[in-house]
Amino acid sequence: MYFKSKANSASRSSRFHERSTAALLAGAVGAVSVFGTATAVKADDPAVWRDASRQELRKNWDTLEGKPALSIKPLSGWIHADSGTNWEALRGNVVLIDYWATWCGPCKAAIPHLVDLYEEEHEKGLEIIGIHSPNGVEKMADFVKENKLPYTFAEDRTGAIGNALGIRFIPSYFIVDKRGVMRVAGINRAKIDEVVEALLKEPYTPPNQNEKRAQKPADKKDYPADPKATDWPPILKKTLYASDFRGKQAPTLFVDEWLTDQPKQEGKVLMVDFWATWCGPCRKLIPEVNEYQKKFGNDLVVIGLSGEKADVVKAFAEKTKMDYALGVDPKGRTASKLGIKGIPHVMIVSTDGIVRWQGFPGSDKDPLTAEIIKQIIERDPGVAERRAAERKAAAEGKSASSTKDNG
Repeated sequence: MYFKSKANSASRSSRFHERSTAALLAGAVGAVSVFGTATAVKADDPAVWRDASRQELRKNWDTLEGKPALSIKPLSGWIHADSGTNWEALRGNVVLIDYWATWCGPCKAAIPHLVDLYEEEHEKGLEIIGIHSPNGVEKMADFVKENKLPYTFAEDRTGAIGNALGIRFIPSYFIVDKRGVMRVAGINRAKIDEVVEALLKEPYTPPNQNEKRAQKPADKKDYPADPKATDWPPILKKTLYASDFRGKQAPTLFVDEWLTDQPKQEGKVLMVDFWATWCGPCRKLIPEVNEYQKKFGNDLVVIGLSGEKADVVKAFAEKTKMDYALGVDPKGRTASKLGIKGIPHVMIVSTDGIVRWQGFPGSDKDPLTAEIIKQIIERDPGVAERRAAERKAAAEGKSASSTKDNG
């Protein structure tokens, strides 16, 4: 049951501090200024809705606006998700996304205000999704329960959503309108209430049945990229030299330092190769991994994750052809979660965050092959959705170019 509140937007601001309990504000430095002061721009100018203080991020954020919201399929660990976990189910609602973490003081300081906003506007069609960053995600459920938070929460365990949204600091806010379109990416925190109230007032006409049928495959859970791909690779009995996560939610991927550009994972299958420079079988596998990345480059993100120090791996990579993303986790946090006892060890994760293949790639009983990777890619609905979006964007670009040429 949701809490009910009759506070108006003016009283919400003062109640923000009244509701800030010690538990929520623990370690929150500068909590009073979390929602800041509006910039001196016309109140009715949409530009005032956008956070212009981070110009290095606005370029990416601006590309997200006015387009269908990015898929939220990679999210897991949903709490209070009664209204749905995909954009088709949420259509007709205004959705405020709060990218946050339990260890973030300003994030926690903002929560009482978000609770007030949710309690007042939920019955008018507002949904709030608090998306927790990968770091510390295991504490989210207990935090939500202990603080009796009423709105929706989800875990970004793989970091795919944060990467797609270009998150560089938290909290960061985004808002999706009733049509499922990203209206503001990187909201000016001082204008959150204003943006919500404005979008809630916008009229909305549900799509007709023909439109619904045309839209449904992109969000349908079991819709494969290739209609002929009827199933995921079978889970075979074999020695894993690790805990068995096949068919289960993948653990959080911790990368202490990226030695290459951080790859964009949105709508792509993730392959993580746990390796080390001193490991002979790991080094022998590198050319094969290069081929996988080359062959499935647009649908597959490969990450080589070592538990060694960054300078050791950098020196090795400078002398070795490695055509995929590299990162280090000296504390071995992800490997520890997986219980890895031998390397190389590979984990392949579909866009919904589920481990679809795991183990020693050279296993006699279940070796990793290009055919297995292709099967996972073609069966993955998130890949199908990304491909469809890319085809649509390409067609629109071609049409716009043609119109310009004719003009």
